[in-house]
Amino acid sequence: MREEDSLRVLRALLDSEGAEWREENGWLRFRSKHGAMLWETSCRAVPDAILIYGRFPFVCRDEEGARRLCEELNRRFVRGALFLTEDGTPVYRCTAEADDIYGAQERIAAALEYSAQVIAHCWGRFSGI
Repeated sequence: MREEDSLRVLRALLDSEGAEWREENGWLRFRSKHGAMLWETSCRAVPDAILIYGRFPFVCRDEEGARRLCEELNRRFVRGALFLTEDGTPVYRCTAEADDIYGAQERIAAALEYSAQVIAHCWGRFSGI
């Protein structure tokens, strides 16, 4: 699908969930929550896919330890990967296929849920570094 079609599907999904979102510079951003954990999710459309970035709301003081943790955890994921930004903030990135209009919403929803589960699973490990 074209990028604008993928974004239209993502907007409709977020609206159906009652999520508050904003668009800026080609990114669609919204707050994600799991229990007491709250973080920003940013999505960008590319041909036939939506890229999903979940940014933890804290910086790791021990960047080397956090990088090693990213490597350890990345070996366990079915899809996507953790990385650190230049300032030491952990981010989880995954992709939702959006190559056809009929299955795109389901695949985007599944990728957003997977992203949330990964962030929730890794939260305590990163917050202590």
